[in-house]
Amino acid sequence: MQIALCDLHNAEIIAIFAKIFLMNIPRNPFILGHRISRPYFCDRENEQRALTSAMINGRNVVLISPRRMGKTSLAYVSISDSEEIESDYITFFIDILQTGSLAEFTFLLGKVVFDTLAAKSATRVRGFLAALKSLKGSFGFDAISGTPTFNIQLGDIKQPEYTLDEIFSYIEQCEKPVIIVIDEFQQITKYPEKNVEALLRSHIQRLTNASFVFAGSERTILQEMFASSKRPFYNSAEIMHLGPIDENIYVNFAQKLFSDYGKSLEEYPVRLAFQLFEGNTFYMQRAMNIAFAEISRGDICGEGTVRRAIKSMVAANEVVFREILSNMSVQQKLTLYAIAKERAVVNPLSGKFVKDHSLTSASSVQSALLKLTKSGIVTKTESGYSVTDPLFRIFINGEYSLPEI
Repeated sequence: MQIALCDLHNAEIIAIFAKIFLMNIPRNPFILGHRISRPYFCDRENEQRALTSAMINGRNVVLISPRRMGKTSLAYVSISDSEEIESDYITFFIDILQTGSLAEFTFLLGKVVFDTLAAKSATRVRGFLAALKSLKGSFGFDAISGTPTFNIQLGDIKQPEYTLDEIFSYIEQCEKPVIIVIDEFQQITKYPEKNVEALLRSHIQRLTNASFVFAGSERTILQEMFASSKRPFYNSAEIMHLGPIDENIYVNFAQKLFSDYGKSLEEYPVRLAFQLFEGNTFYMQRAMNIAFAEISRGDICGEGTVRRAIKSMVAANEVVFREILSNMSVQQKLTLYAIAKERAVVNPLSGKFVKDHSLTSASSVQSALLKLTKSGIVTKTESGYSVTDPLFRIFINGEYSLPEI
């Protein structure tokens, strides 16, 4: 039985609309993951304008930042916030960090394109499957709806070069312009195939209907890929570096979100977390998420609450961190501990650094450093060598266990 609004009392009507309104408000405003809407996304307004303009005007962008600094979220917000992109473009997001070959890249790209199209139009899906002639016999159909299903396996990709050509050919024929965001793009340099950069560049260069955002966290590799005249992607995209959000801006952002939900957040613990995490957006959000959940409406979040949040984050990752350390040589551990203690080391081969941390020799540090950087545990930036994961550094140094005020 349907009930007309005119048959309801004012209080009931208010309750209904309040319920509808609250459905779009998150229980915890410190959202984790890249699908964050603008009210819960901190700053990056200049970067967002620049990225949106590049995508709309067909310019490719290399978006470089340390991992978990918010580059993928920035790309998502830039797209979702733009009415023009939302209505006039088709967008594909693909994270290739876990891929290890061209076949895996092709498989993942095909699945992302299929899933994105399937959510929008059955006609587009059929058009896409028709274009994949190399996989024609591998697709299935839903027994009830009769719609195609992407049930192929990685092993079905026998000739990734041909399948990749078919995917890009379909993209070129799309009735709307396309934006493709490829996260952790530097991963293609680690594939066993030797011609991946040249192959992808040749496809991308021929596309007139698509622009790309190549996001990645390994600065040195990405800059070499796009700034070296010897590499296929030379000068094919604008390079945009993403650093930490301004500390004062994040403090105000966090305090406002607490206030919007009837809670208070002291300034000092936010600054404490910001310094410990070196402005890492993901870890800041997680710490604030946990702290927000711990206190009730009307309460005040102080230093003790934030420290407990950080300690719980370390505890959740302790098994992984200990396993990483167990696979290191003694010299690698000593070098790692020394770098963690100083946070950033400009010259780890200097006699002073070796002596200050009772290391064996500069040559032993060099050997250990080579392994640590190759495995991604230590990163070299403009500030020097540092532990890549700030939470790992906090674990090593025990910084979360400082006395509470």
